[in-house]
Amino acid sequence: MNKTLLFSSLAAVFASSLFGGVSSTANSSGFYEISDPINTDTTLDASKEYLLTEIVYVSDAVLTIPAGTIIRGVQGIRSGDVNLQDPGTLVITRTGEINAVGNPANPIIFTYEFDPDPANNPTTPMTQDASRTLNTGFWGGIIVLGNAPTNNDESASNSLKVPGTDSIEGIVEPDPNATSPDLRGMYGGNDPHDSSGIMKYVSIRNGGFVLGADNEINGLTMGGVGDGTVLEYIEVVAGQDDGFEWFGGTVNSKYLLSAYNNDDAFDYDQGFSGQGQFWAVVQCDNGLDGDKGGEFDGDDQAGALPRGVPAIYNMTVIGGKGGQIDYDKDAGGYLYNSISVDSGNGQLDINTTSAAMQAAGLLKVANNVWCADSSDLAGGTVSFSGTAPTGENNVTANPFLGGADYLNLTTLDRDDANGVPLKPSQVPAVVNDLAPYTGNFFTAVSYKGAFDPVATAWTSGWTVGSKLGYFVE
Repeated sequence: MNKTLLFSSLAAVFASSLFGGVSSTANSSGFYEISDPINTDTTLDASKEYLLTEIVYVSDAVLTIPAGTIIRGVQGIRSGDVNLQDPGTLVITRTGEINAVGNPANPIIFTYEFDPDPANNPTTPMTQDASRTLNTGFWGGIIVLGNAPTNNDESASNSLKVPGTDSIEGIVEPDPNATSPDLRGMYGGNDPHDSSGIMKYVSIRNGGFVLGADNEINGLTMGGVGDGTVLEYIEVVAGQDDGFEWFGGTVNSKYLLSAYNNDDAFDYDQGFSGQGQFWAVVQCDNGLDGDKGGEFDGDDQAGALPRGVPAIYNMTVIGGKGGQIDYDKDAGGYLYNSISVDSGNGQLDINTTSAAMQAAGLLKVANNVWCADSSDLAGGTVSFSGTAPTGENNVTANPFLGGADYLNLTTLDRDDANGVPLKPSQVPAVVNDLAPYTGNFFTAVSYKGAFDPVATAWTSGWTVGSKLGYFVE
């Protein structure tokens, strides 16, 4: 923390009583300020709106956030290489937990300080003028850190980092020469079943403040998060960096939406080996922003162990200026029963190192639908780089997602060329040749992609795209 922020925080402490880092009185805007740190069990009040005034750490405590709570973050201020004001950001450290359970009628919303009406009229992801500029980078984001394994070894660069631990991006590195080094930003360990808490029906919007060159905060950053953590029904919208990023860990997740983010929708590396199902992506269509639907890396040091071999079922990817799915840096994993449409730069890229993982049986892309352009009934020409997933029940076909305008996300708008609605049985590529579901985590369904073609979409009612009428649900 710089001196300016230190004196500001001390002034806030003396100005109003604090419990667990949360002010008991509202500021001039009617927000209850949350300052650093929270180190006692703390429960927020859904009838109040809160403001993260800086990078707020939760350590040795559980932060409980009731359904319907709105939490805002102040925008960071940067001059040259110095942060004059850190962006409002929530960090759940390795010793902390979050208990944030919303519901479709009352999601928990994280947004920026000056969002006019986040509950009823969300800020549009992009401006509505000809520039279609992303409304992003207005605050920080959410960072969750755990004690699960990673394959990252940065011990040579910092004596505080034993193999398998690191300090998360977006947080200042601990000083090994300090009398009391700040280790709150560290992640990683030896407990694959570690729990960082639970998050359900959480909306994270308009974040990703740029801290420095190539150093933005993701919408939801997960460092060494264990599979005792529950992550379901979470959206990240209009973030300056990635929507979701995993740095190692074993956490599982279902029903994740990454929409209109400036970099990759989903990004994993450092030996991430969790499981995911019903992941949905809709990327920007302004020709400038948004990169890959999935940037999947295995390690930061070649050949590092443990290998990153997550299993992902029922993913839907729409758009991606940098391509749809990219396996790189010894990445492994399994991608099944998924749908990919409308990429500007190739559908699937499996580079040389990941091709070796494929040959070893640690990377398999099977039983998926690939479509170059959803307005082309033939499915268009699908491009694959590296080792194409032939012979694995991958098909090129139009899944009828409702058009190529990047606003229709679900599979419910299934019309033929004459606008006649189609029944699921009339789109065989979506309901045939499914890979079997294994284990206890995955829900066995009868369709490919993130959405049931005959049921109300799980995005309905609580997501930004749903509230703005972007999604056909």
